[in-house]
Formats: sequence, structure tokens, C-alpha cells
Amino acid sequence: MKKIVVSAIVALLCTLVIAVIPTEAEGEIYSDTVRLDVIANSDSEGDQSLKLAVRDRILAEFSGALSSCGSAEEAEAALRSRLSDIQKCAGEVIREHGYEYPVAVTLSEEKYGRRDYGDFSLPAGRYMSLRIMIGEATGKNWWCVMFPPLCTTLAEGEATDGYTDEEVRLIGGKYRIKFKLLELAAECFS
Repeated sequence: MKKIVVSAIVALLCTLVIAVIPTEAEGEIYSDTVRLDVIANSDSEGDQSLKLAVRDRILAEFSGALSSCGSAEEAEAALRSRLSDIQKCAGEVIREHGYEYPVAVTLSEEKYGRRDYGDFSLPAGRYMSLRIMIGEATGKNWWCVMFPPLCTTLAEGEATDGYTDEEVRLIGGKYRIKFKLLELAAECFS
């Protein structure tokens, strides 16, 4: 009986370890993606509206600069060279709406949980992220994929441009088998 219990525990642990190790396509998704994350000062209605106004202006002003980028590295370099412009633009929106919040803008690798995005999902993991933190940045955030440009192009067929066929298979698909326990374990180890 003791051997059966030990064997079952070992099998369960092996399954958990395999589940949390990213596949090759997941690893490529992490390096092929640049996310945008706008974090509101608070959860008040005004701060949440302000967050969306900042998002709208940033996407309108800076998404075009990424359209000619052929890789996440190029997109990262384009954003990095414009960080002060992005911060200035966000600050202008904040003042236009009557607020005096400071704004911090960073381009860094950030940990995210699994996220559903329309018809596909991004696995939990560490992604390069353009983060715009308004004021105390304790409110709900808004996020999207800035490169490939999924924030603004969600038409059929366009949403997966910039990803390989294997990455599209991983993030897409109509049906998906989910194991919540394994997803939670994966998030702990990523």
C-alpha cells in the first residue's frame, strides 16, 4: 500500500513539473510579445475613466510607431526611445482631465497570469511590458498586446499576425482543456 501511495505522489509531482515548464511555443510567445499595461490611481469612477483616456491617447499616438516593427526587439527599441514622450503624453492627458497625478512609465519584464483576450489566451509568464502607472497606481489596470499590434487590430486573421503557426495554435483554438490546479501551479512557478 505504501508503494502505491509513494508512486501516486511521484506521478502527481512529475505531472505538476511538466505542466509548469513552458513549451517551446510558450517561450517564444513571451519573447515575441510586448504588452501595454495602464494602471489607474484608484478604483474610483473618475480614476478609471482617466485610465481609459490615457490608454486611448497612448494607443493613438504611439501604436503607429510599432506598425513597421518586424520583431518584439524592434518594438521594444522603438518604445524605449520614446519613453519620455509617452510619459509626457500621459501627463498631458491627466492634466487635461483636471488631475495633478504624477505618472511613471517603464518598459520592463513583468509577470502576468494567464489572460483571455477575445478568441485566444496568453499563457502565464514573464512578458516585456510598457507600464503606465498613474498616481498611486493602486486601481484596476487595463492591458493589451501592443506588439504584435493586438490593441488596435482585432479583425479576423489580423489578431495573430506576428506570431508563428505554433504560437497561434497555442494561444488560439476554439476548444481548450483546462486544469485549474495545474494553471495555478504554473503561475506560481513562472
